[in-house]
Amino acid sequence: MNLNREPATIARSAAEEIRALNHRTLGTRAFEEPSQIYSTINELKQAVWGMPQAIEQIWGELRTMRDAGTIRMDNGSDITEAAETARQELNDARQLLAQAGQALDRATGILSHMGGQW
Repeated sequence: MNLNREPATIARSAAEEIRALNHRTLGTRAFEEPSQIYSTINELKQAVWGMPQAIEQIWGELRTMRDAGTIRMDNGSDITEAAETARQELNDARQLLAQAGQALDRATGILSHMGGQW
């Protein structure tokens, strides 16, 4: 894990990997066994579970900047209102991601029992 990269670079790498996965699994026989599907979904679940924490920590950085008065709005809107709206939207995203993580957790519980034919 390279923590010397900029946060946006790390997020871009994650997005690129998801895009690669989307392409790799598009209309192909990407998996030979159900266990490979389980493993892939389980890894996606881990990524989804980690996203709410990342969003919360990023919001914390924005809040610190807001409180220090180091943010300006290029459209002239009020920074306090804009930051609150951003906080609400980010919180909504965190909640939806938590729900997605729970659904993926339930799915992996089922997938973990699947195997190929002998």
